[in-house]
Amino acid sequence: MLPKIEHVRPEAVPASILSRSEAASMLGVSVNTLAKLLDSGFLPGLNASWVTALLEAPEVRVTEGVLPVLRTGSPAVPALEGDTREAIGAGAGMDDAQFLEASRQWWRCDADVIVAAGVLPVAVAGWVVGVLSIHGVQETRRLARGEVRHAFAAEVAGRVGTLVDKRSYELTTKDPAVANLTARLLGARVQHAVSGGPIAYLTAS
Repeated sequence: MLPKIEHVRPEAVPASILSRSEAASMLGVSVNTLAKLLDSGFLPGLNASWVTALLEAPEVRVTEGVLPVLRTGSPAVPALEGDTREAIGAGAGMDDAQFLEASRQWWRCDADVIVAAGVLPVAVAGWVVGVLSIHGVQETRRLARGEVRHAFAAEVAGRVGTLVDKRSYELTTKDPAVANLTARLLGARVQHAVSGGPIAYLTAS
């Protein structure tokens, strides 16, 4: 008589969970910068494997031209008087329309450089979570004390669901060249960009 058997699945080994200070040190950022990733939802937790995935993300380097980058945080109420956006910042829970409206306006920046680049990556804590395809300047506002801010005619070229799962990355642009660049930007890390505000500029070096 043959013996009878059964399969017993091994219990999953609990994932190692890091503290905020441990994760921040591992990624080379401040605890406050790490909080932007957590609050925005692009880093869903401090599972060590998720933090490692961010650590292993490729760094963007420009070999020709200028790449403007919008460096933002988790969603917040706009502080600028007369700003009609629901929120500024970027969050994993935003739909494309909310993400677009939060990201395409109103910025102090070199508008010509952004239009010439044709794209505007959106980064939270240094990791690219979305890319806008830029079609031109839609409106320019001149505020008090000579302050000038621009809004761009744009569309979402691609977005990240969470930085730790490439299956959540989605391309929405129909332009093959923009799609190729967007695919290479999503989830990558942007460092060493020159900035005078939220818009930074990455140049060839």
